Amino acid sequence: MDQIPSPTVLSTDEMGRVAPPIMMSVGQGAINNPADVFVIQSLLNERLPKPHTPVPVTGEADPGLVLAIEAYQAVVMNMNPPTGQVAPGSPTYYSLAARPLVNAPPPPTVRYGHVGIVPPDVLQAATASQARWRVPVSITLAQWAVESAWGASMPPDSNNPFGIKAVGSQPAVESATREVVNGADQFIRAKFRRFENLAEAFDHHGRLLATSSYYTASMRFTHDPEAFADSLTGVYATDPKYGYILKWVINNYGFRRYDQPAAAP
Repeated sequence: MDQIPSPTVLSTDEMGRVAPPIMMSVGQGAINNPADVFVIQSLLNERLPKPHTPVPVTGEADPGLVLAIEAYQAVVMNMNPPTGQVAPGSPTYYSLAARPLVNAPPPPTVRYGHVGIVPPDVLQAATASQARWRVPVSITLAQWAVESAWGASMPPDSNNPFGIKAVGSQPAVESATREVVNGADQFIRAKFRRFENLAEAFDHHGRLLATSSYYTASMRFTHDPEAFADSLTGVYATDPKYGYILKWVINNYGFRRYDQPAAAP
C-alpha cells in the first residue's frame, strides 16, 4: 500500500528518506523563509516532470521557483489555475513530500510543463511570429513560459498559452485566472480566447502586440527585449513585477539566443 503523509509523520521514499516539513509558505505571494524555500527547491528537482532544467537550490525565492511550482501543480496535480504557492500542510506540499513506494503509478508523461525546456513546435511558432510581426522570439517564449507555466496551464480546451482575453463574439472559454488588484492576488473568472491550435495562438499574440495601440510603445523596442518586457508591465498584465519576471526568464533560460536580428527604429 502507498504511504500517505500526515502532519507529523511523512512517508519515506524507496531509499528510506523522509521529507522535511516547511514552517511557512513558499512561492507566489508567500513568506519565503530561506530554509523553507531550500526544502521546496530540493523537492521540485526530484518531482518535476523530466527532463527539466534544474531548479537552483539556493534558499532564495525567484520567478523560476514560482514557475516550477506552477508547472508541478498543473501537470502532477491537475490544478487549474495553479497558485504557484506551497503552504505548510497543503495538498501541494504533501504531494511533493510523499514519495510512494515501488507500487506507485509512474510519473505523468507530458509534452509541456518541462521547466526550462522549449518544445520544437513552440520555438517554431515563436520564430514565425518574429518573422511576421517583429515581436522578439525571447519575449514570446518568456510570455509563453510565464503565462502558461511552460505550457502546462491553459484555460481548458483553449489552446491559449498567453492568457489572451476574448472580446465580443470571439470563440471563448471561461476559466479562473490570477489578477493583481490593489497590490493583492485575486482569483477571478474571465473569458479567454479559444484557438484551433497553438500556431494560431502564437500568430494572434504576435499580431496583437504588433497592431494594437496598447502596445505601440512596446513595438519601438523590437531591438531591445528587456525594454520591450518593461513596457508590458501594467499593460499586458496587472502584475507590477511583470517586466522583471519576463526579463528574469529571458536571461536565466538563455532565450536571447533565439532572437533574429532586428533593426533599431
